[in-house]
Amino acid sequence: MVNCQISIILPHGYENARNLKTLAFPSHFKRIIVFGARFIDYKMGVLGAGVLAVIVFGINYHETFDLTGATTAALKQGTYTFLFGGSIMRGCQTLATVIRIKAVAFAAATIIPSAVAICLTFGVHSLNGTPKPVASTIPTAVMVIPSTFIWGYRKRKQFTKHKIADFPSTPVV
Repeated sequence: MVNCQISIILPHGYENARNLKTLAFPSHFKRIIVFGARFIDYKMGVLGAGVLAVIVFGINYHETFDLTGATTAALKQGTYTFLFGGSIMRGCQTLATVIRIKAVAFAAATIIPSAVAICLTFGVHSLNGTPKPVASTIPTAVMVIPSTFIWGYRKRKQFTKHKIADFPSTPVV
């Protein structure tokens, strides 16, 4: 293992990636993680993955009493939620902080990511042959709308506390 130091200026909202600058990783692995942090909110991805994986496991185990099938479904849901949920929350954060008009920023940060999440979830369930794709999409709809509103509000509030000049629009690597 090589302890490397790369100099990175990260824009507002990349708190997770800032902590990575002090870790000892091979240079290429560290760059992949920092690059991913531009598009995926790791903290929200892990949180959402954990919550939805437990829900999916519980539903499937309760219906089938099959530990293997329920675990597989939970792992698939967790992976999907980590990648796409983390990306959707990063998009929510970007919309909340880039749009200048506050009301429009809140609306866009809630409606656009929520619509994307609901459509993606419905599409995945429809393609995979889920017997009731609409019913399977309801938990996502119930959770994503308040989540994106709250996350957008928090990030906008955090953004307006600081000078706009402190937050470059694109990261410099």
